[in-house]
Amino acid sequence: MSNQENIISIVGAGVSGIICALTLANFHLGSKKTIRVFEHKRRVGGRAHAIKIQEQFIDLGAGRFSPQLHKNINELVAHFNIENESFPFTQLTRPQELHSQLKEILNKLKPMCDEHKDDSFINFLTAYLGEDQSKDIINALGYDSLALPFITPNIAYDIIEKHPEIQGFSDNAGYTWRNLKEGFCTLPQILYDRAVELGVEFHFDYELITIDNHEKTPALTLKTSNDDIVRITQGDMIVTLPPTAMSRLNCNFPQDWTHYTYGSIPLFKGFLFYEKPWWQDLSLTDHVIITNNPIRKLYFKDKRYIFFYTDSDFANYWQETSQHGEAHYLKTIKEFMADAIQCDVDHIPDPIEHTHKYWIHGVEFSKECSPTHPLSFVHKKSKIISASDAYTPHCGWMEGGVMAGKSAALKLLKRLEAEEESQTDNHK
Repeated sequence: MSNQENIISIVGAGVSGIICALTLANFHLGSKKTIRVFEHKRRVGGRAHAIKIQEQFIDLGAGRFSPQLHKNINELVAHFNIENESFPFTQLTRPQELHSQLKEILNKLKPMCDEHKDDSFINFLTAYLGEDQSKDIINALGYDSLALPFITPNIAYDIIEKHPEIQGFSDNAGYTWRNLKEGFCTLPQILYDRAVELGVEFHFDYELITIDNHEKTPALTLKTSNDDIVRITQGDMIVTLPPTAMSRLNCNFPQDWTHYTYGSIPLFKGFLFYEKPWWQDLSLTDHVIITNNPIRKLYFKDKRYIFFYTDSDFANYWQETSQHGEAHYLKTIKEFMADAIQCDVDHIPDPIEHTHKYWIHGVEFSKECSPTHPLSFVHKKSKIISASDAYTPHCGWMEGGVMAGKSAALKLLKRLEAEEESQTDNHK
């Protein structure tokens, strides 16, 4: 695989990488430059990953979007006519007592966020409401990440306003949500097919292991599962990896790239399939419960399946529980589910099939949560461009991936245009 000046190398075939490649290809760069995308996995999509169980597509990663919040995703879904359906979990059933007061409490406190922009959300709440009520509020919201020390009030309100289960405690209460019938990986697969049609080359099973970001001789070193090494030393380079992946490379991230810093939150999803939708008799169809136990958020997906979704310490708890064997894992779920819906544990049948997914860095984000954070940026010495949904206001969502990928492509196009103008001037 030769390295030439007319090659654009993009690392990562998640949404950011594919959108970046597709944006460049749509500008007809294919006639001037070869666009190559290198991906560690043997599939595209990154955290947009769905599998099929019991004739149902389930999203292990990205699984929903709001037309009001995620305009780029909504436009792409409409443009490619991708089958989608309502994601109905915007109304809590069996609410906790505190839920009736929560919107009023949060609205009263929101104007004070800027005065506490460097405080944690839990300390912010404690300053106005006391320690006990602050803990009750975090519990009632169902996202334990809200209690982490690096979650500021602004980040916390962003989480509350952008998640369907708890948006009702904000001014976004009327926002609608959708999911793709065959899983969210449908979208990156369609974008990938379109990019291939436009001449983009995709190379799978290539893991980026080092970035040498010297000013005059930047280089990317990639390795295959067979330990074959590819070293890219020429052409334009774009890396669409999240902050945790960047920090594992020898590129002094983020210090040599930006003054912003980053954090991540683990996520866990558990899915359970039953012979019969027993929850229909309990009027739980298409409802979500925020629980007081480690299940935290429990969803009853029409007559198809049940799933639960946790973050932070409880995500780690479920990962550890699953490693103690299937019987122990399912018994623990059943006990907590019975507690959540207030029934005898014997009334809950055993699932006929189940699966789960643990994402150790499920959501990555800028700790500063600044509206001026660039959607992508260029290394301070080399010309390598970095892009990630973590840099955007929609970190953790595919919308952020689209925004970051477009931004990286436009940065490169602007640079190429400037270089072309410079060459033209030099020949005059």
